[in-house]
Amino acid sequence: MPLCLIPFSLRLFCQTDGVRSELRIFHHSCALKKDEGPCKAIRDRFYFDTDTGRCEPFEYGGCQGNANNFETRQECEEMCLVKEDKSPCHLEDEPGPCRGLVPRYFFDFKSQECKRFFYGGCFGNANNFKTIKDCNERCLPGSNHMDKNSPLKPEGEELKPRTEPPTKHEFNPPEICMSPVDRGNCDGSERRYVYNPRTGRCQAFRYSGCGGNKNNFVHKRHCMKMCMKDHVRRKQIRIKTRNSNILFRSV
Repeated sequence: MPLCLIPFSLRLFCQTDGVRSELRIFHHSCALKKDEGPCKAIRDRFYFDTDTGRCEPFEYGGCQGNANNFETRQECEEMCLVKEDKSPCHLEDEPGPCRGLVPRYFFDFKSQECKRFFYGGCFGNANNFKTIKDCNERCLPGSNHMDKNSPLKPEGEELKPRTEPPTKHEFNPPEICMSPVDRGNCDGSERRYVYNPRTGRCQAFRYSGCGGNKNNFVHKRHCMKMCMKDHVRRKQIRIKTRNSNILFRSV
């Protein structure tokens, strides 16, 4: 069974005997730690707690922080909880922060087919399937992916869709990406990024330091990952051969 190297700072739903199931989250940003930010305001917000598997309240300082920060519990649950009626097929492949090499499948929205990738063993997102059959059934409903007269493909081999056009999945950016640019209420000037739904791109703007809305990203890559369907990340899988991290079996 594959092993995953898990940083000691992460507390996960994982045990050495592999009995507990992995914690599933819908979007990778929900795995970020609670971050109140450096400012001193007191704003009631919600974040997804990976220890409890629920959206929990916290006090936000009013500036910076990270994307695991929601104005209402409903917004938090909509972004973070895996539900049967929420399609994950527009999300990118996301290996997660752990360093395992677990073969999984994801639906490539651009090519409209299921592809193999290596999952790190924890978190990631809901576009993550144990078999290509599960991926096809979830993201290409109504398609017959195997010719009944052909031999079965061995496990791990990618299956190509039939010649009929695949079912198209309309990409709808999360609601936070549709909010208008808002500089906020303070007098500072910080470089931030906002998604512009008119142009379909992330662009820089000057944030005042407090207030504003959730369409506000510290890094352009975070804005692109959250709001743009065609953004392709360059990833590296790093494997540590000698360290003091604890080894856990993947589940």
